[in-house]
Amino acid sequence: MTTAVLVHGGWHSASCWDLVRAELTADGIRSVAPQLPMTSTLDVDAAVVRETLDSLDDDAIVVAHSWGGSPVTLGASGAPNVRHLIYLAAFMIEAGKPAPVDFRTLPPMPAFDLGPEVCVVVPEYAYDAFYHDVDPQVAAECTAQLRPFARVGWDIVETSVPPAWSLYPTTYVVTAQDHGVNPDDQRAMAAKAGDVVELDTSHSPFLSQPRQVADIIAERVKLYSA
Repeated sequence: MTTAVLVHGGWHSASCWDLVRAELTADGIRSVAPQLPMTSTLDVDAAVVRETLDSLDDDAIVVAHSWGGSPVTLGASGAPNVRHLIYLAAFMIEAGKPAPVDFRTLPPMPAFDLGPEVCVVVPEYAYDAFYHDVDPQVAAECTAQLRPFARVGWDIVETSVPPAWSLYPTTYVVTAQDHGVNPDDQRAMAAKAGDVVELDTSHSPFLSQPRQVADIIAERVKLYSA
């Protein structure tokens, strides 16, 4: 059996995958969605990814959204049961680097409140940044579950492990109407993937098009479940 491991992005909670998980369950596909703490450095969140993989009794397809790509790139590296990676509008960069740029060095943005210890999403800006094609009620529910992201989460973690995407077959899913991660930046990262899919969605297709996301996962699961 092959399990889908769904890793959420920055500020989000594991519950953001609930709609996709329901679709996968209907397809007879097992899934787990670890909750990343986002309270310390990248290696702490990467360890949660690795612990989740180590706890499985079967193979894994790992799906990472947005910032979740970075803990997957580090934490899934060398895991013996990983069969395929899916980066969904995710950071597909070198291992140990949390993001393409250090968020703390960027000019102030109205959608984010960067404090001395944590950064939080300003709720009234979340819809346009993340959910502009999502049902407003669903978006409001997800916005209410957004969590703080520790400033130290942008510290680079020194590591000698290769990036997970260099070890396993990898699919990159570009979200072409994304307001959170520039689609052209996504396409540049996707150049390192063996397979690229484009969805005409916002940054959050797991909420706006959960069936499409589930189909992409299910297609890869079937490759390793025959």
